[in-house]
Amino acid sequence: MNQIVAPAGKPRVLFVDDEPRVLTSMRMQFRGQYEMYFAEGGHKALEFLKTATVDVIVSDQRMPGITGIEVLRAARELNPHAMRILLTGYSDLNAIIDSVNEGEIFRFVSKPWDNDVLAGTVANAAAAAKLSQQAAAAPEPATPVPDPDRNAPGVLVMDDDPRMAAKIQVILGDQFKVYGATSMDEAVQCLEQAGIGVVISDTRVQNQPVVSLIGSLKQHHPQLVSVILTERADAGAAIELINQGQIYRLITKPIQDIACRITVNSAHKQHQKLAQNPILHRRYEVEAPAPSAAAPPPALKLLDRIRSLRSWASGRA
Repeated sequence: MNQIVAPAGKPRVLFVDDEPRVLTSMRMQFRGQYEMYFAEGGHKALEFLKTATVDVIVSDQRMPGITGIEVLRAARELNPHAMRILLTGYSDLNAIIDSVNEGEIFRFVSKPWDNDVLAGTVANAAAAAKLSQQAAAAPEPATPVPDPDRNAPGVLVMDDDPRMAAKIQVILGDQFKVYGATSMDEAVQCLEQAGIGVVISDTRVQNQPVVSLIGSLKQHHPQLVSVILTERADAGAAIELINQGQIYRLITKPIQDIACRITVNSAHKQHQKLAQNPILHRRYEVEAPAPSAAAPPPALKLLDRIRSLRSWASGRA
């Protein structure tokens, strides 16, 4: 383990890669900005994390013996407040799904990376980690947790198939009210009229990608938690949804009842946590959306409606 000694108080960042030249590049790029640690491979990284804490972990995905996903999954248990960034040079949807569901990745960065993009990503992650630590140290909020059987925030299902919402309602039983939408316009209308805590959406609705909608919801209403339904095919869409939408979980079709129930219950608890503790919103901050000047008027109107949505942070409808 190689360490660059830096003054106390600087964010602590662990870089993990099996290629020494990549670690050297990281050392050069971030010199003087952070207290940096370097691990040549995942096993060395985990040994280090058993005795030390860091604010940010930047790990390569494809390494011999142990993958980046496995490293970040274990790191989540060893160092839960650290922000996790995955570097990869290929688009494996299975790995992407695991990165969301098991590692709770802050960002997915493609190799070769853009230095400015990586620098901004690490800086945002370091700031979010500090706020997360402050939130953990603060007393529990006095706001009572809503009774799941009374006024619990609902679940919005966005899918071309109008039967999907009914299917998920059957899976969840009477624990949550499930609303269905077969278009983004219907989805926003539902959000305007009902108290929603969890959004479940396919990656595309009416052949339109949902990333801008999910990203705008997270940007303007960070207490909303998104779960994405996906086929094992579109890795690019999944990466965008991680970085631009901070989706909470990815589940694959056809939906498995038990997995769906566990995922929605976990997402609802996440919604409650974010609603009661706004300082954590930074931990799930999304990438700045692309300029929308060229977007068609219907899309702009939709985004304006999202910005003006009432806040359902308290879980009241």
